[in-house]
Amino acid sequence: MQKKSLKNQLLLILTILISFAGIAQLPNPAIVGYWESWDGANFVKLKNIDSRYNVIHVSFASGKGNLDYDLEFKPPGSYNDSIFKSEIALLQAEGKKVFISIGGQNDNVMLDSLYEKTKFVSSVNAIVDKWGFDGIDIDLEGSSLSFNDIKIEDSEDLRLHYMIDGIKEIMANHYSTHGKRLLLTMAPETNYVQGGLSDWAVNNAHGGAYLPIIEELEDSIDMLNVQLYNSGSMYGLDGKIYKQGSADWILAMTEAVILGFTANGSIGTYSGFPSSKIGIGLPGCHSSDAVPHLEIEKALSYLRGLGPKPGNYTLFEEGGYPDIMGMMTWSINSDRKCYPAYGYIDTWSKIFTDDPYILISNPNDIYEQEEEGAVIKVDLLNDKFKNPLDTSNWTLNRLPEGVVLDSLVRVNDSTVNIVLGGNSLLPYNYLIKKVFVSVDSSDLSKSEVSLSRNSGVLLKKRPTMIPGKLESEFIIDDKNGVIHSMNNNSWDYELGHFLRLNNGDWGAFNVDVATEGTYTVDWRFTTGSTASGAIKLKVDNRTEATVSYRGKGAYTDWQTLSFDVELTAGEHTMELNMYNGWIASDYMEFRLTTSVNPIESTNQLFYPNPAEKTINFKEAFKGSISVYGLNGELVQESTNLNTNSYNVSDIKTGIYILKYTSTDGEVIYNKLVKK
Repeated sequence: MQKKSLKNQLLLILTILISFAGIAQLPNPAIVGYWESWDGANFVKLKNIDSRYNVIHVSFASGKGNLDYDLEFKPPGSYNDSIFKSEIALLQAEGKKVFISIGGQNDNVMLDSLYEKTKFVSSVNAIVDKWGFDGIDIDLEGSSLSFNDIKIEDSEDLRLHYMIDGIKEIMANHYSTHGKRLLLTMAPETNYVQGGLSDWAVNNAHGGAYLPIIEELEDSIDMLNVQLYNSGSMYGLDGKIYKQGSADWILAMTEAVILGFTANGSIGTYSGFPSSKIGIGLPGCHSSDAVPHLEIEKALSYLRGLGPKPGNYTLFEEGGYPDIMGMMTWSINSDRKCYPAYGYIDTWSKIFTDDPYILISNPNDIYEQEEEGAVIKVDLLNDKFKNPLDTSNWTLNRLPEGVVLDSLVRVNDSTVNIVLGGNSLLPYNYLIKKVFVSVDSSDLSKSEVSLSRNSGVLLKKRPTMIPGKLESEFIIDDKNGVIHSMNNNSWDYELGHFLRLNNGDWGAFNVDVATEGTYTVDWRFTTGSTASGAIKLKVDNRTEATVSYRGKGAYTDWQTLSFDVELTAGEHTMELNMYNGWIASDYMEFRLTTSVNPIESTNQLFYPNPAEKTINFKEAFKGSISVYGLNGELVQESTNLNTNSYNVSDIKTGIYILKYTSTDGEVIYNKLVKK
């Protein structure tokens, strides 16, 4: 940077002194999670964040009006100020650190003058003071880093100086006012750090723009979490190009940050950053650049000198970096909805701790109103279950009404099966995905606190038969989809439910197609404008139809649009994907128009066919039988069979589809001709 004024030299000295004061520090090992502070399908309250996250970044501070330098923070609408403060204090009382994050993709910050720097400093200090944050996270992206002159030494762009000096002043002001140190983290994107190794990035995309900031504030930064995502390919120190999403990617990018390098162009030399303050920043599961959890484990094992090389990248530092500080993820909210749920923080737990935790799952499908005797499997890691177990030490919440914990089966030291009792009294509105299981420490050998998990178990509806009507309330999964009751006075429609979808949202359904062929779909929907839009109907994630529409202008103007779709026989996941616009969808009714009829299995299980009164099985059949008409209507059903024959005398003359579901879950369809 340029030669500093006396004031800036004193400010630097004060910042360094504060940095080494030891008054505040991050947990170590650290797991940093960004918390999405906006209401929506991913929303989770602060108090409900997985207890293992020990550094929470509240995202994001935003500019007042259209300003990019005078910042504020407003909690989401589901909070009032006092509750939000109390939940921050609750996390802090548990030893966690809570930060306000500045920047991000949409909240850019650029300080164009001394006045803007002053407003930036005072506004950030005010945010920290108002909510009681422990630190600030500098997450500058995009136009926040569009400096004209990027140099580690002797930069001519005053905006770069304003940003660096502004951060120093924020920390100095906090220490002066409160007598304690304000923590500091940063989460730059790879383009603005390792991008300094690329001629193209330096010359065309402000590559390396974060390097002067990191270099100048190294002593003040408590943890540096370069975003190893949203990146594309990057050079490593070995001159090779690495693609995101692999163990080699993690290793090459992390070592470049630690060891430093001479950047291309005239940026200068980046001297590196202590491995003891490095976090590995990755997405949980929600994006294409996520690294598989097993690859993360392999990479971190080698990086910390504890395991073999997992791929092609060889560390320059023999023995690796045993003191890596921890991991970071975008986001806490996304990790909670991953499969497996909390998979990213589970991976951190495996790598950095031996703390006990549980995983929950259902080994077999649990269907609505058939829950009796179903099993929830509980796996315990880093601990052992006591023997015998006491059901009073176990809690199950969010089960359907009528379903309870019946008994516990201790499979071994680390696995217990919870057996459910009773059947649900009411239909599900959704798949039930948030069953909550808690085990008191009284039934654990090591843990001194109870362990809980609220995701991993799935209770679901039987598939909707097609031909037939697929109602919106049969939804099993969604992205931001909302089911509304049709008795809302602001809507003029018959009783029932509808699914509200905005652009980019979707709702998913389980369907069972009786007959392969062409179906005409009558789709009933409405939208609140005269604008055009489009949906995609996907089957098993493959687009089968794209349907355009134009609204009639009012919410109460329901309309029915028909289109054709080809469907194969069997069970599928069907997704209504909002491609453009928004809609309120009531139902889709599927009518078979042309049957291909290869649904019939080559494995004909019964004889005679045609049949008059009884069909006989070639082998004793165990399971259930459902008989459907060619329009998808259920004609007859029998469960828990163990028989050599089946009575069809009550069925009218005609052609039917027999669906066999064996006790081990195998499904076979046969055509029946009834005389």
